[in-house]
Amino acid sequence: MRRPPRVFSLQNARPPRGPLHLAIGMFDGVHLGHQAVIEAALHSARQSGGAAAVLTFHPHPSRLFHPETPTLLIMPPEQKARFLHEFGVDLVIAQPFTRAFARLRAEHFLAYLKKHLPTLAAVYVGENFRFGHRRAGDVALLVRSGRAQNLGVVSVARLRDDGRTISSTRIRESLGQGRMAETNRLLGYTYYCEGRAQPGLQQGRK
Repeated sequence: MRRPPRVFSLQNARPPRGPLHLAIGMFDGVHLGHQAVIEAALHSARQSGGAAAVLTFHPHPSRLFHPETPTLLIMPPEQKARFLHEFGVDLVIAQPFTRAFARLRAEHFLAYLKKHLPTLAAVYVGENFRFGHRRAGDVALLVRSGRAQNLGVVSVARLRDDGRTISSTRIRESLGQGRMAETNRLLGYTYYCEGRAQPGLQQGRK
């Protein structure tokens, strides 16, 4: 199994030189909708001679708020980090989603990012992005905060397939029901999973 690339938290991230263009989201599965957000950051980074980064979170917030019924992930963190690096992202930040971080007020969110990422130039999110304590922040607040912090904010429209929004929830549903053609179409690549082979009943040799 390949060694995953190094992943940082906000507290120890060392961004490459130049303006930093940051895509933010859970990005579970890195499906076509996620890829559109990340590609926007990549394009701007290349145009400006800067770097493209992704800020994601671990564990999934449901582990904190609903530990009895946590969301099942499409892609484990190590696989996601490797996928993002292969996609062209220069820096992957997996911020620990703790109770302290969850209490961060929405209006302070961008200032918090700027404190830890001084070269931050712009952030890129999906149009339904929510953030901050009790998910109080939306794209409109992000835009207002961006003006105050002199940061660009880019909201990318959600993609649709067969009349329905492409989402991680929809992919989990299709994956759980074995609809692999639909799953692969929404992901934009062939779904795969990794694990260690365990000794079985040795029936194959018979």
